Amino acid sequence: MVALPPVADDAPAQLGPAGKAVWDLVTDQCKWLAESDRPTLVMLCEKFDRRQDFMARLEAADPVLYTDKGYAYANPLVGMLSTLETELAKLLSQLGLTPTDRARLGVAEVKKETALEALLKRRAERTGGA
Repeated sequence: MVALPPVADDAPAQLGPAGKAVWDLVTDQCKWLAESDRPTLVMLCEKFDRRQDFMARLEAADPVLYTDKGYAYANPLVGMLSTLETELAKLLSQLGLTPTDRARLGVAEVKKETALEALLKRRAERTGGA
């Protein structure tokens, strides 16, 4: 198996603050990603910028709007945000950025000991090994 070059650290210029923060975190922490993952990572970061924009707009508006006759309807931003978050979840999965997907890809984090083992060890130390 040939090792692919890692994703370059240089973030695309079009990214805003949220997208740039995601880019920096992913390129720093996710060493399994290759340069060939760049287009997917760029899309992910752009969608995080869009999510930040949608959230700011929703904070400044009402989630429920009314017609001129007084009928209530959901602010279209609510549906747009929901769709965007579904797309984000898919991209996170494609890049192996969830614990389940890291395990599926074989890049799961390995812990020295489980939480149960640590608890049992502390208990044994307190009770003198009994």
